[in-house]
Amino acid sequence: MIGLVVFALVVFLIGAVVAARRVAKVPTVRLVSTKQPPELNIGTGLTWHLFLSHIWSTGQDAVGNIKSELQLLVDDLKDIGSLEEYIQHSQMILFFLSCGYFRSQARSRRPNCLREIRSSLEKDKPIVLVQEADPAKGGATLQALRGECPEDLQPDIFEKGWAHTIYMRIEEFQRAVLLCSPNYLNQTSLPLCVPGEPESQPLAFAKETMLWASPANAGAQVLAEEIATTFAGLTISTADARPATVTHMLLYLNEDSFVSDARLAEQVKQARQDRLKIVMAHENDPDLGGCLFSRFFEVTPQERAGELIADGLYKDLARSCFPGPHHPVSLALLAKDLGATPARSGSVASMSRLSASIAEHGSRLVRKISRSSSATATIAGDGTGGEATVSVDSVEPAASAEAAQEHV
Repeated sequence: MIGLVVFALVVFLIGAVVAARRVAKVPTVRLVSTKQPPELNIGTGLTWHLFLSHIWSTGQDAVGNIKSELQLLVDDLKDIGSLEEYIQHSQMILFFLSCGYFRSQARSRRPNCLREIRSSLEKDKPIVLVQEADPAKGGATLQALRGECPEDLQPDIFEKGWAHTIYMRIEEFQRAVLLCSPNYLNQTSLPLCVPGEPESQPLAFAKETMLWASPANAGAQVLAEEIATTFAGLTISTADARPATVTHMLLYLNEDSFVSDARLAEQVKQARQDRLKIVMAHENDPDLGGCLFSRFFEVTPQERAGELIADGLYKDLARSCFPGPHHPVSLALLAKDLGATPARSGSVASMSRLSASIAEHGSRLVRKISRSSSATATIAGDGTGGEATVSVDSVEPAASAEAAQEHV
């Protein structure tokens, strides 16, 4: 009998340890200092930290992910006529910009998106703009989205300097911290982290690694040098002829690739024949020649370079290079592709450099959002393409497609 009790106790303790380790790895926003969730503050007379406004047809799944990453609970707003009241009692408003968001009035008997927008502006609520990036999911350029917006609203939405970020559908880029407590307003960097996020891991090159950035590949040298500056142990070569000691080749893909210099196709062909590891980086910043990946199937030479596409050049994953606060994540993923591994506990140099990069690209956005918000939310939506609101006291799903509102 005693043996059975001891056995049951051991099983229980093992289960508790496993469960605790799983909880510790859950991707929730935590304080760097304590590894615990931050204390959420809210202004006097307010009920919710954040109101998430979006159109269901092109924004429902993305906003659901944002809500999930921020660990928000869902409630049902039964009275859709109370939208203005929920706006009034929310600390900050998030506009999820996707195709149709500003046109909901034309297609719905209940133009809730525009109601939320106008109410937010009338009540002088702080706003953050989150823009869908994927054209297949309702994404569009900021200029195109502005064109859908009523002219009288455009200045207050697009010309007031509101914090603006791009929503990426690649998991590693979805963990960017959008919100923080006002306690951290005067901090030069944000003392928050998400377990498992690429930019939170100190990386370095333990093995000798030399990356070749060919002069025939415009833009490759700049990116290679940025990776080498951020992560310790990487050597860069920019020689016209590929050195024998090179371990990797960087293929930087933008609108000029394979067009501005004919040598690049031959160099890539030779690298593949020599079984040299090629790491591809797909530029997504329009200011740096970013373009759709489909362009490379049109401009990559076929005959002279030995049919690179047919030979499987693009079967390997090309890492997306995004600008702004997403850029440090791009660098970390490229470094991993080149062989970087978590640095030893005593090595903090690469982490310091990456932290500086994160601070440079993200501090402005963080400080703007920090002025009035923390990390919870409100969402609103009607079944024909409206919006949604979220609440902390229930996890029941919305009971009606037309009246579904979530608030937090």
